[in-house]
Amino acid sequence: MLLDFYHFINNRVLILLLFLNVTVLAQGSFKLPNGVKKDKIKFELANNLVIIPVNLNGVDLSFILDTGVNSTIIFSAEDRDSLELRNATKIYLRGLGKGGAVEAVKSVGNDLKIGQSRSRNHTVYLVFDETINFSPQMGFPIHGVIGYDFFKDFILDISYSNRVIKINKPGFYTYKKCRKCYRTKLRFPDNKRPYMDVKHMSKNGQVNLNMLIDSGSGSALWLFENEELGIKVPENSFEDYLGKGFSGNIYGRRSKINSLVIGDFVLRNVTTSFPDSINLKRISTKDRQGSIGGSILRRFNLIVDYPNKKISFKKNGYFDKPFFYNMSGLTIQHNGIRIDEDYVKRREDNSYEVKNVTIKKDAVSFDRELSSFTYSLQPKYEILDIRPNSPAEIAGLKKGDIVLEVNGKKAHYYKLSDLNDLFYSEEGKKIRIKIERLGVQMKYTFFLKKVI
Repeated sequence: MLLDFYHFINNRVLILLLFLNVTVLAQGSFKLPNGVKKDKIKFELANNLVIIPVNLNGVDLSFILDTGVNSTIIFSAEDRDSLELRNATKIYLRGLGKGGAVEAVKSVGNDLKIGQSRSRNHTVYLVFDETINFSPQMGFPIHGVIGYDFFKDFILDISYSNRVIKINKPGFYTYKKCRKCYRTKLRFPDNKRPYMDVKHMSKNGQVNLNMLIDSGSGSALWLFENEELGIKVPENSFEDYLGKGFSGNIYGRRSKINSLVIGDFVLRNVTTSFPDSINLKRISTKDRQGSIGGSILRRFNLIVDYPNKKISFKKNGYFDKPFFYNMSGLTIQHNGIRIDEDYVKRREDNSYEVKNVTIKKDAVSFDRELSSFTYSLQPKYEILDIRPNSPAEIAGLKKGDIVLEVNGKKAHYYKLSDLNDLFYSEEGKKIRIKIERLGVQMKYTFFLKKVI
């Protein structure tokens, strides 16, 4: 991708990079307005990730709130007509994965807002890698990630159960007594990412693990093999694609561990990923044994306190839900739009009914006749990947199939995250799926089956 330091054009978006030879101030802090001690924002929870609204230089965007990143990073803005980034210089970034560095732009002096909080001299990195894009897997636009830059200035009360974050000024926040909470210290060995201790029963007995808290990972747990601590991949495991880092794809094995202990809380049969050692060449597995991801974190309401290096856990309604892998073998993504046809029956009160779903009269235009067909543009859901020997593959589904209906309900009536959640729900659940392949519509049926 061509970078000329003046502009970058990708489909419909123009990202304007103002390249100035000026002395740049240090990274700005987030601040609430004078007299405001706290604020509250709502977030989306998709694939165990917290998605928050941000405003960058006057443009509304959606970011993943990610404790695992040091900086503010943009990797997609295709759905925005223009986005201004200021004072740009070319750099390279590295991360997990076995590939090399990724080309990027560092932009300083930006204006970033989250709720009422504001950072007036914010540094942003723009990554030039079209494969790093969460939007198709989420079903709605995800433009970037933010972590330490936001956490460092506040005490954040994150309620996964209510999907609300309370933003508190450190000097005005008082901890409430909570007998059912577990509070512990955070460590920042690399200055910007939080670590904490948990306990795991390995083949050597119960061992303490130094774990990164990684809210930007939708998985439950990553563990790194460690002979000294007795951490090994269980025999009952399977090889799989684990995800993508800034330096390439990450592969390894998936399994379950019997238990993970966080303070007084014991999590049972936790789904666990063991990345291949080649992906860990830039990580000291002696100092760090893995990471705790969103599938664990969402089972608690958290108070994350970077200024005082503390974190508080209180279990919520998700705590007792079992850990499952995808029992269908399907990975579905949003890939563009398609024209959908619906049979419409008009009612006397000018509302109308589409296959027993009542829609407000102003939602779309409809024919004057009492019944007709209506056409609309809807999200196109496509099968991105199928795990070998999974129920979906055995049934005959293929990569690239367009999903039209699931269990008698049109696919676009689901949020993509809710559709994918069906495949984690319960062993033995019947899945009826209607797809389109090369212009031909087909129906398949399979039953969810535990992988491990």
